[in-house]
Amino acid sequence: MEKWSEKTLRRWDERHFWHPYTQMRFYRKIKPPIIVSAEGNYLIDIRGRRYLDAVSSIWCIVHGHSKKELVEAIKRTADKIQHSTTLGLANVQSILLARELSKLVGLPRVFFSEDGAEAVEIALKMSFSFARRKKKMKKIKFASLQNSYHGDTLGAMSLAGENPFTKEYKDLMFRVVHLASIYCFRCPFNRAKEKGERECSFECFESTEKVIRREKGLSAVFIEGGVQGAGGIIPFPPGYMRFLRDETKKRGILLVVDEVATGFGKTGKMFGFEWELDKKDNLPDIVCLGKGLSGGYLPLASTLCREEIYSVFEGEQWEGKHFFHGHTFTGNPILCALALENIKIFRSEKVLEKVGEKISYLESKLKKFLEFDVVGDVRGRGFMWGIEFVERGKEPFRSDVLAGWQVALYMWRLGVFVRPIGDVLILNLPLSIEIREIDFLCDVLEEAIRGFQKRVRKEVSRETSGRK
Repeated sequence: MEKWSEKTLRRWDERHFWHPYTQMRFYRKIKPPIIVSAEGNYLIDIRGRRYLDAVSSIWCIVHGHSKKELVEAIKRTADKIQHSTTLGLANVQSILLARELSKLVGLPRVFFSEDGAEAVEIALKMSFSFARRKKKMKKIKFASLQNSYHGDTLGAMSLAGENPFTKEYKDLMFRVVHLASIYCFRCPFNRAKEKGERECSFECFESTEKVIRREKGLSAVFIEGGVQGAGGIIPFPPGYMRFLRDETKKRGILLVVDEVATGFGKTGKMFGFEWELDKKDNLPDIVCLGKGLSGGYLPLASTLCREEIYSVFEGEQWEGKHFFHGHTFTGNPILCALALENIKIFRSEKVLEKVGEKISYLESKLKKFLEFDVVGDVRGRGFMWGIEFVERGKEPFRSDVLAGWQVALYMWRLGVFVRPIGDVLILNLPLSIEIREIDFLCDVLEEAIRGFQKRVRKEVSRETSGRK
């Protein structure tokens, strides 16, 4: 690769590269590091500075960067084959991965795609056709949770409903039934106490049951895998997923679990639904995978479903019943070989058997940050955590304070890369994180929060004295 100066690269970056989910004016002001390589759990910038990747490069890295076995799987396959369509053809790698995922999840049919949002769109189309063809439903509805996030395509945005990410496009979106929020810190039923204490009668369960019972034409309920991710890292209340499975099953409604962010060990189990659903008779009807499916190295996703759903697309060639969906790189052999190696590493290195100690240690360290006045809530599961900053009590900071960004930028300077969503600092760690790296992360986080709290107090003191 030709070497370019940082100044030149930054000029071209700011002139040409429109970054996702990024206010470019702010980006130009803060001048983020330009990354040139990565190894282990670290990103390395053009100046040689190392940053602990505490968001797993947006929640996808599983075994760390530059994992030798994963890199070799890419090279080995690319030497033999680069691409072969799966529209009416098969390749060895996609066949093997489909079989492997079917065993891993417990659902027999696998449809490949390239990213999580597409996996969700596929689930929408599958469940729509199932309702139309099998159940002869004319008016078909979908339901999802408030504060949910399922991607940025139109169907996925519709599931999320109107929020800061989607409000610009609400006129493009279709109506979705939204179930009661499970955001315990900001409980819509006013049951949450201060500082993470809970006094809960699970009114969200009762409210959800009423909506599901009332809504006619409900085809499927879409949920994330036990933790709402971009909604602010909101763990489901205990028993909620099992409750939803029971309610949907009783009424013949499909349960779709979006494991794009939660799958492949991020909650401490291979899939988030495994905390409450078993592989005997309580599986979801459809499961969406992405991000960690490839170990986080290349874009790959999949949608798995029950045989009953797949069967409505079976028929004679002339009938036109087949599933009309597919992209150019669906089932790409390099991507599938990479995912097979990822699954192999989980088994050979007994990855999930080793994460319990790390998770317990991480949780104990993070919960201590509740002692800070500016920290309202610390919540999460496994390697997914959110720290919500508040001005006082539960009152959020003014949006122009950029509370989450103030803490994040401080951490960048100290060698930890994080990214907030609003006033929630998001942590999404690779499963390969080590105890000493958790210590480093928490030391930096403590210094950043302490510095932010000090600045906030100074500003409050200045405003107070100015009014006297």
